[in-house]
Amino acid sequence: MARYLDIKPTIQTLLVVSGNKMQFANQSSLIAAFNLVNISISEPATILSWVQQYQPDLVILNLEWSQVIELQLITALRLDWLTRNIPILMLGNSPASEETSAALDYDAYLTKPYSNSALEGAIYSLIPTSDLIVETTDC
Repeated sequence: MARYLDIKPTIQTLLVVSGNKMQFANQSSLIAAFNLVNISISEPATILSWVQQYQPDLVILNLEWSQVIELQLITALRLDWLTRNIPILMLGNSPASEETSAALDYDAYLTKPYSNSALEGAIYSLIPTSDLIVETTDC
């Protein structure tokens, strides 16, 4: 009997906000299973409206500390009733920026460089990935 995976038609979405386009899919089979959307930090008005409209399952912020303060993006996401429950993963350059940003309301923080397993672990901890792949079934 053949075995196969039933993948649900609704694909979960990861929004990546960064200064440059990030290529996670090549690094991780877990991330390749998501609908990955990149929005440049240079388009701050687009970020909040996109998150409000499309309700991604996770927001990944790959930003310098100065960019986070300048945009106040995390605060805006947490104050808006449409976006306040969407998990936020921060990717930072140093442990010092993690300490400095502790007052912000993000859900997880990874210091660069990070391993694929650390990134996948953070994603697993923040969103229910059980919806991605359903149990194998027999034919």
